Amino acid sequence: MKNPTSIIAAAACVFSMQAFAAGVMPGTEMGQNFNAVQQQNVTGATNPGGGVNKDREELHLSTADGNGPVADAKCTLTNAKGDWSLTTPDTVKVKRSDSDLQIKCEKPGYDAAVTTLKASTIQIPHQQFHFAADGGGDGDEQPATITVPQYDSAVTITFGAKQTSTN
Repeated sequence: MKNPTSIIAAAACVFSMQAFAAGVMPGTEMGQNFNAVQQQNVTGATNPGGGVNKDREELHLSTADGNGPVADAKCTLTNAKGDWSLTTPDTVKVKRSDSDLQIKCEKPGYDAAVTTLKASTIQIPHQQFHFAADGGGDGDEQPATITVPQYDSAVTITFGAKQTSTN
C-alpha cells in the first residue's frame, strides 16, 4: 500500500495548482501571456546550406581497378577524431578534422589499397536560431559563416592489378 501522506501531499499540490490557475487574472490562462511575460516561439534554425553540419561531413567512397568499379571492398577511414568502416560503394559520415584522413581498403584477390586525403577548409552557414519576439541588434551578432575542415566528398580508391595465384 502506498504511503497515505504521499497521496495527500500529491493531491494538495494538484488542488493548489488548480486553485492558483483559477485565481489568475482573465486573459492570463495557461497558453497565453502569463503575468505580462512575453512568449517567445522558436521559428527554426536558419541554415541555407541545406543541412551542412559543422562537426561532421558525408563522404561517398567507391573502389575500382584498371577494369572499372570493384564492389564489396572493406574499407577503414581514420583521422584524429575517430575510425569508421564501410563496404564499398557506400556513404559514411566522419567527424571533421584538420588532420589527414587515412583510408585503407581490402578485397580478396587484391593488394590492400591505402591513400591519404588532406583536409582543406570551407565556409558554411553559421547555424542561428531566431525567436519570433527577437528584435535583434543586441550586439551579440555572430558571423554568417564559419570555416570548417573538409575532405573531398567523393573518393574512389583504386586497387592495383589482381593478385595471381601461384600453385
